[in-house]
Amino acid sequence: MISNSTITKPERDLLQFLSMSLCQADKAVRSGSVPALTEKEWEQVMALADRHEVLPLLENAPEFHEIPDKLRQTAQFKTAATVHKGIQLQVLSAGITALLEREGITAVTLKGCVVARFYPVPEFRKTTDIDLFVADEQAAERAVQVLGKNGFQSAGGWHANHHLVLVSEKKEVLELHTAWAEIFRERHLNQYLKKLQKESIRHCGWVTYQGLNFYAYEAAWQGFYLLIHMLQHFLGSGFGLRNLCDWVVLWENCEDKKVRRDFWKMVCESHTERFAGAVTAVCVKYLGLDRTKSPVPAGVIEALTDQETADALLRDILDAGEFGYSEAERMVGMDGNSLSSYVREFHHQMHVNFPQAGKILLFWPVLWAATLARFLNNNRKLKRAPVSAVMKKAGERGRLVKRLMPGKGKAKRSCRKR
Repeated sequence: MISNSTITKPERDLLQFLSMSLCQADKAVRSGSVPALTEKEWEQVMALADRHEVLPLLENAPEFHEIPDKLRQTAQFKTAATVHKGIQLQVLSAGITALLEREGITAVTLKGCVVARFYPVPEFRKTTDIDLFVADEQAAERAVQVLGKNGFQSAGGWHANHHLVLVSEKKEVLELHTAWAEIFRERHLNQYLKKLQKESIRHCGWVTYQGLNFYAYEAAWQGFYLLIHMLQHFLGSGFGLRNLCDWVVLWENCEDKKVRRDFWKMVCESHTERFAGAVTAVCVKYLGLDRTKSPVPAGVIEALTDQETADALLRDILDAGEFGYSEAERMVGMDGNSLSSYVREFHHQMHVNFPQAGKILLFWPVLWAATLARFLNNNRKLKRAPVSAVMKKAGERGRLVKRLMPGKGKAKRSCRKR
């Protein structure tokens, strides 16, 4: 496992800045202070923040005013671009929500402004597209027809089973979700999510933000969606610091203990306790999340997550950058690093690539070959690392993934203790 000692000074400084930015003013003192940085150190912190798409958040950190003048213009330019894009997508999202509502289609905003509203300065939370969830595929088909008549077209070159990608005439991207995530390797989790997604429409309501109306989940359900979103990307190529920032501000702004109990109940029922514990442990130690606001019950974090595992998760997040884009050899995280782990992951990817045909056992040999061909072709087109490097990285990450995979062991016992 990777220890905390390998976290570099620029990484520690960035985490400290984010902690001060995310915490409320009266809590800033518990975050400590960042020592004076040289111009070179400022450049390193800014580059790392930019890679994780959290650079605008630093504008809200008290010490950020000390940035050298020659770097300030770059920071302000990128912050202005983030604010402009966020407002543009926010207005568009409200318009689409209202349009679909008139057609009898409830579209729940999954991230974007419904999460940004919890930040001290909401406009500084970067948003690059619109994510809407509809309860079933029939509603999604109707939504596509409605949106097609209003300037949206299907985007080519995307492969995902849980959402459709549409692009407006102005090149704005809309992901229309029919599920919260791609299928997982764990059958129980897939079955649980299928049931929960149908129920989720009863746990959303209208929220008004900056004069615009959106459908948003209740806090417990919003938190559980964010957890599943992170888990999906963790088991894929990884996720970055922006997702952790969303986690911190959501729970820092939640005062209702019942919300935490409802969230934890879903976590226990889905067997995702170990991952929830590790994510929360990282946020408490490095990003200033108040331990009393933790969505994981007191004492359970320590029971689920040793410090070595939490630090290894942070190391993986820092290396990943925004959704794993920082390392060319990142593609998947397996449930171990043995030969059987590689085989299980390859078989799982076959089902992801061919969800319907994969149900027919006789087709498997052909689908395995097609999955391999698709992997090699995508790796070539995207100019990623050599296949051997991808396989090696998957094996390295497998040790951590195995510790945090959904399961019934130690994590399940922690739930019973509650």
